[in-house]
Amino acid sequence: MSEEKYFETLNISTASINSIKNIIKNDIKGTLKTWEAGRNVDKQAFHIIGPAGVGKTQINEQIAKELSEELGVEFELMMIKAPVLSRDDFIIPFPVTKDDNSKSFEMLYSDFVPKKVGSYGIFVIDEFSRGDHTLQQLLWQVQNEYAVHTHKFPKGWFVISVDNPNDSVYQMDNMEDAAGLRRQLHLYTEVSARDFLEYAIKNNFHKMVIEFIQTFPDKIYDFHSQKNGAVYANPASWEKVSDHLWKYEICGGIMKYINEIEIKISGLINVSMTNLFIEFLTEKDDIIKPHDIFNDYKQVNDKIKQLIKSNNNAKLGDLMVGFFEYLVTSMPEYDQNKKSDKLCNKLSGVAKFLSCVPIDTAAIFATSLDKVDKKSPAFKYIITLHSNIMKRSEKYKENFHVALVNCTR
Repeated sequence: MSEEKYFETLNISTASINSIKNIIKNDIKGTLKTWEAGRNVDKQAFHIIGPAGVGKTQINEQIAKELSEELGVEFELMMIKAPVLSRDDFIIPFPVTKDDNSKSFEMLYSDFVPKKVGSYGIFVIDEFSRGDHTLQQLLWQVQNEYAVHTHKFPKGWFVISVDNPNDSVYQMDNMEDAAGLRRQLHLYTEVSARDFLEYAIKNNFHKMVIEFIQTFPDKIYDFHSQKNGAVYANPASWEKVSDHLWKYEICGGIMKYINEIEIKISGLINVSMTNLFIEFLTEKDDIIKPHDIFNDYKQVNDKIKQLIKSNNNAKLGDLMVGFFEYLVTSMPEYDQNKKSDKLCNKLSGVAKFLSCVPIDTAAIFATSLDKVDKKSPAFKYIITLHSNIMKRSEKYKENFHVALVNCTR
């Protein structure tokens, strides 16, 4: 019997990391706008849960930056690490005498407790459930009352806590009573190769990391190695691999240091994943890269025909998944003369590939498209590409489009 996943235990939905970022950002903007309209709605404390290295902590930096840009006010970011703090790091237990001769006392609060009147910010509690119980009790007050003891946070501050799932892979110390669970809105993020690729392309990751994950989207996270206690690939480690590749490329070239690279990145993504990645880098293996299907179909035509001839549907399926991820994340450009009845070379390659694969492999393309946000640029890109090919290729129309329509019937 398989182990119940943490989001199933909590009985909550799952979402991509980008979706969670937008949900939280839009909620904060909505709260501020509702206040401006004269209705004093409560702030919402969020609890982001997901596997290590998926980008949970990083999206808080993005939220603060984007809110600052979109709202025209500085959104500060205060991030604390619960496992290395105690309750006394927040509030000094020894009161001091006020300077106003009132013979009363005031408490001392830590520098990382927001105090500036009229300020805006996000207070992030990283690894909340790995803090000790006395700290967690204080942090419950932070999340429920936006306060530490009697000190209220400035009204423009919002609270987000971040955790790994509470399952056998992680060592957690949760306080899961009913009162604790009700204080937060819980959002569970699953691993998404597409989210990673969009982020990687936007931030100019090394092209070999981008192309590798586009070719093998399932390699974005190595859950098997993680469960076995080994070094494991994850979005954060792939970002580090990208950084190392850039350093080598700038300092003499990747191939010059390939042996050193192999040793170094095995410490980030493990030996097995590194072997596959090095084969990809050096093109020693018979790997069909998605961008080659688009840019130079003749180069991979024979390899694809061999997969079809040998009925290697598993590899064809993986190839179709990778090709679709390449299209929706890179959205490669192509020349399309609207006055011409001929397909350009790039679209011709796409048409040939989608027309020649078995119908169950072609169906992967359609089902993948169904999961893309209909309002996104990626969806518009695929629909436009499909439309351009449909107008100019009867074979594509018959073997891909019509075949899929008949299959669904």
